[in-house]
Amino acid sequence: MKKMKKILALALAGAMVLSFAACGSKDETAKDSSSKETITFGTNAEFPPFEYVTSSGTIGEFDGIDMAIAKQIGDDMGKEAKINNMEFDSLLLALDNGQVDAVIAGMTVTDERKESYDFSTPYYTATQVMIVKEDSDIQKASDMKDKKIVVIQGYTGETCVQDLGYEYEAFKKGTEAVMELVNGKCDVVVIDSATAEKFVGDNEGLKIVEDPDTFEAEEYAIAVKKGNTELLNEINASIQKMLDNGTVSELSAKYLDVDTEEDASGSDAE
Repeated sequence: MKKMKKILALALAGAMVLSFAACGSKDETAKDSSSKETITFGTNAEFPPFEYVTSSGTIGEFDGIDMAIAKQIGDDMGKEAKINNMEFDSLLLALDNGQVDAVIAGMTVTDERKESYDFSTPYYTATQVMIVKEDSDIQKASDMKDKKIVVIQGYTGETCVQDLGYEYEAFKKGTEAVMELVNGKCDVVVIDSATAEKFVGDNEGLKIVEDPDTFEAEEYAIAVKKGNTELLNEINASIQKMLDNGTVSELSAKYLDVDTEEDASGSDAE
């Protein structure tokens, strides 16, 4: 009888060990499936068609050309792309502080920025243009003198107007700037060309005026911390693949055809 009890006790102990092992295996599996690495991009979702807030976006509530590129970079790296939305002027500071891994926000590569940050392969070329009313007499940049000019704070358009020596008013949101023009409270908005196309398409009575002699072409790229070569190389590999296979061109065509007016006007973030 004692021998039988000993055998039963050993069998029970073995079953318990197997049970705990199985539970441990399940826990580890669950842990592995929920601990996928992430890459966090900083953006300013006020810049359609590159980034804006919508009810169902490519990454959470965020959509646009840049957001689709960010998601693809994450997929290529085997990571989940996440978005930290903030004011444009705060993006590079957030990168410095480690709040984000990279910045993708229709950000123009400049010599000044390159002194402190590393930039990816450029993925888009744009220029500054002027949005005016259809009956406006502004035909070139010099015609803006003595006009009421509006720009978006921190954007390249603000720098261009500063360089021209003209007075201006800066808004934090592109939609607010354009509504100033729509409502007759300003004469011209200086902004990036692709975004200008979206705003003009979404608001009747506006047109775009170009002045290539004044506004030079600029390149958009992704910013990372200075010296973060490993991340930069991974981002570059993904961008180059998207450039080579036509993904970037396809995204540009797709999002330039997307109506973002309702989403932009109905969201606090826009």
